[in-house]
Amino acid sequence: MATITVRGSASRPVQPDRVVVSLGLTQLAKDAPSALDAVAQRSEKLAELLAALDVPRDQWVTEGVNVAEEFEWRKESQVSVGYRATSGVAATLQNLDAIGPLLRDAVGSCQASVRNLTWLVDADNPARRELLADAARAARDRAEAYADALGLRLGHVELVSDDPIVTAPGSADHDAAMSYGARMKVAAPEAAMDVSGGLVTLSAEVYVRFGTVPAS
Repeated sequence: MATITVRGSASRPVQPDRVVVSLGLTQLAKDAPSALDAVAQRSEKLAELLAALDVPRDQWVTEGVNVAEEFEWRKESQVSVGYRATSGVAATLQNLDAIGPLLRDAVGSCQASVRNLTWLVDADNPARRELLADAARAARDRAEAYADALGLRLGHVELVSDDPIVTAPGSADHDAAMSYGARMKVAAPEAAMDVSGGLVTLSAEVYVRFGTVPAS
């Protein structure tokens, strides 16, 4: 008998478990050592701030240090205006309530810039497993809709995959699936996460191939 291959998907907003805060530091000075010293001093203040917020030392890293001469266009020529030193820190916060105080004090007392906030959901978050189940149920509902319209009943599940199920052209499975229109053109992969307002939208997809039997 023919098979029906479908994609099931599900998504929901989830409260993140962690957030990675990326902060930048920059200083322009007349010479390279002065620029580096200023950035180093502000880096130390930033480290003290993280310690005061109980962020463990192994939960933040320095994102590189760079210094280079800076130029500006003046009267159709480039003129040196000094040396700019840059550095940054990426800190992972488990306590989401600490985000506000960190950003306020990092910008205010350390003169840091906020480069990025990356919200993360842990791999063992129960919402991930629930989403997979939702996607599987969506796949069955979709397959049942095809089967009902074509005068068929779903049989047993033949294959479950996180990746699109591809059958070789010319095979019995391929011909049957195409003849019943159950196989769908695979769309571009959806973004794994979309962040909005402190919530992370998790998405799950599953591909399932069902056997079919004639409707009684």
